[in-house]
Amino acid sequence: MEQTFEGILSSLLDCYEKSESKDINVLLSKKTEDLGLTEESMTLIKEASKYIDNFAEKTASLEDARDEGISMKRWMASDLEMSMKELADNEKAEIMEAIPVAMNKVINQTTEEG
Repeated sequence: MEQTFEGILSSLLDCYEKSESKDINVLLSKKTEDLGLTEESMTLIKEASKYIDNFAEKTASLEDARDEGISMKRWMASDLEMSMKELADNEKAEIMEAIPVAMNKVINQTTEEG
């Protein structure tokens, strides 16, 4: 029986929430065997897991900032600055110039669809 990526990921998240150890690597190894997943499937699952972990960390960081009275705008600016600390000034400038362009594009697409 072929399984969908969404189904596998949903199953993994459900098992992770119920797991006492919260060790994602142990869970992934066990699920690989249980579901008979290929290496390619496991690579995709591990990549998705990294995105989920990153999202959870960012969410917790934002919630902490809100608890400290820091605005979302200030938190985002600080987080962006930290994520670009290793970049050269010209690279930072390119990114900062591209952000409003991308935001306007998203806004235009959203308003056209609605």
